[in-house]
Amino acid sequence: MLPLLPYYARVLGWTGSFTIVVMPCCLVGLVGIVAADDPALAVAVTLIAGGFTATLVGHFLWRFRPAAEGLRLATVGRPARARIDAMEETGVTVGTSFLVRFRLTVSPAAGPPYAATCLDLVPRLAIGGFASGAEIDVMVDPEDPTRVTVRPAENPGGAGP
Repeated sequence: MLPLLPYYARVLGWTGSFTIVVMPCCLVGLVGIVAADDPALAVAVTLIAGGFTATLVGHFLWRFRPAAEGLRLATVGRPARARIDAMEETGVTVGTSFLVRFRLTVSPAAGPPYAATCLDLVPRLAIGGFASGAEIDVMVDPEDPTRVTVRPAENPGGAGP
């Protein structure tokens, strides 16, 4: 998760990053100050609030992980073509995009085709352009070729921004 931190900042923006990370930490500090009259109570309340905060921050980072991973691969990945073998919605939406699980057959520029899966955000209006059997552009992780992301700006069907 640590290598994705710069990408989380790009996905969330400065206001989102502030809201998800700084605000809960301030809340923990405030709760600790309020309960400071009784040191044992202050420690207990701070630990409970800290656990809640860590859970909340972890939940948001987990929810935005596909977007952050997609940005990372768009930056460091290698272009390739892929055929959509299957596509299923996960039931998660982020803004106006669906989180979709793709099963792909990736055809890199060098080497034989291979199977890969990925979770990616697809804009609601572009979902029709991604059907089984369609050829799409993807970015492949140079360190782990099974990690891919869809390149919506390059794909037909209005998937671009």
